[in-house]
Amino acid sequence: MNTQFKLIGFDLDGTLVNSLPDLALSVNSALTEFSLPKASEELVLTWIGNGAPVLIARALDWACAQSGRELTASEIEKVKAQFNFYYGENLCNISRLYPNVKETLENLKEKGYTLAVVTNKPTRHVQPVLAAFSIDHLFSEMLGGQSLPAIKPHPGPLYYLCGKFGVEPRQILFVGDSKNDILAAHAAGCPAVGLTYGYNYNMPISDSNPDWVFDDFSQLLTIL
Repeated sequence: MNTQFKLIGFDLDGTLVNSLPDLALSVNSALTEFSLPKASEELVLTWIGNGAPVLIARALDWACAQSGRELTASEIEKVKAQFNFYYGENLCNISRLYPNVKETLENLKEKGYTLAVVTNKPTRHVQPVLAAFSIDHLFSEMLGGQSLPAIKPHPGPLYYLCGKFGVEPRQILFVGDSKNDILAAHAAGCPAVGLTYGYNYNMPISDSNPDWVFDDFSQLLTIL
């Protein structure tokens, strides 16, 4: 066990779970219900990272620009509500854990690390997604987009973990796939791992200067 780190924090979408197919399905189900154009998975990928409200807002901006339509405030709220409905129905229909995630998490838990999830995903969806892959029991804390006043890239969620578990920022290693993960970790004073395979607005995660860059989740064990 690495004696510096006591707690390992993880982003969820793009880090533990490849949720893009279900997110794209839910976005497009909502858009087509209002006769708006569908978006490709590759395009939806560029909208992920700042929480569900921002995701569907970006989708609406694109769909309205493509179709030349202007929606009323009431129609926009209806599209957002339908997206939330569809995503609640499609949390894990097509989503999959990334390779080596479950085995690595189990290994880290056995080594004595405290594990936590810090995601901008709607809070009500976090535990059900983790439970669907039978990994929810491995985490001592699961923070979503409505759990605290601030979300990543704000360092607030990481400060919260420091207070709850009685650790210093340097004793937390945060693992994510997006610049928001790295910005939040470094703002809080926590070392960070950037994963290359997730969702980072089509930019290399190395551009955000994480302390380590890994292509495979199991590479965490090389430093832990």
